[in-house]
Amino acid sequence: MSDAPTGSGRVAEMTWPEIETALEETRTLLVPVGSTEQHGRHLPLGVDAYMPEAIGERVTERSPALLAPPVWYGVSPHHTFKPGTFTVSTETFQRYLFDICASAGEWGIENVLLLNGHYLAQDPELEVVVRRLRSEADLDAFHVPLVNVFADAAEEIRTGEVSFHASEFETSIMLALFPELVHMDRAERVDPPAESLPLTDYDALGENAVGWSLTARDMDELTPAGNIGDPTVATAEKGRALVEAAVSDICLLVDELGE
Repeated sequence: MSDAPTGSGRVAEMTWPEIETALEETRTLLVPVGSTEQHGRHLPLGVDAYMPEAIGERVTERSPALLAPPVWYGVSPHHTFKPGTFTVSTETFQRYLFDICASAGEWGIENVLLLNGHYLAQDPELEVVVRRLRSEADLDAFHVPLVNVFADAAEEIRTGEVSFHASEFETSIMLALFPELVHMDRAERVDPPAESLPLTDYDALGENAVGWSLTARDMDELTPAGNIGDPTVATAEKGRALVEAAVSDICLLVDELGE
């Protein structure tokens, strides 16, 4: 009986002999890291985990890598003003993610890509995790915020002036990947303040030259719906362009690591 892998690289669907065989072809693990939090009235709570997992699966179809089960809980205290949001402390999140990746190193993984669907908000935590994995677990670790790898495509396809949370970019990606979970009839435009502080911007592609964060009280005052920006301009076509950009860029790194 053959122990050849039978899935699309999803670790959770494989047997340990299949993992053993797969390690002869790749030592790279993709870890989708997200959050379960409010995404306005039109998107499901799991957006930030759905996106990196689906993108990660598409990467494994083109390049040699394994796909770990997603991390569903993240650092999201600023979204607790709406029901359904879960959040964990920075310390819990970092320790949990470090342990997950370090344990993979014990059975043969050498390279780890943290595919971050909850980008901007938990970037600082993931940068620390990557540093620790490299220095303490001897893993080649990388933090991959999705917004960074699809930024060029986003600049080209955007029609809304602002896409900060649960708006044009995330809604478009969800329309491309999971249209059955999107309720466009409930989507509404929510404009941020006319002026932001110097060196900051309420936009995923904005000129955010300094680190800053929003509290739950801030978010509650900014958006009654939960999103910031205009999701009504989102389309599946835009989403497919963003997904393709992300997958292509991640594959470049995975292929190089494989060599």
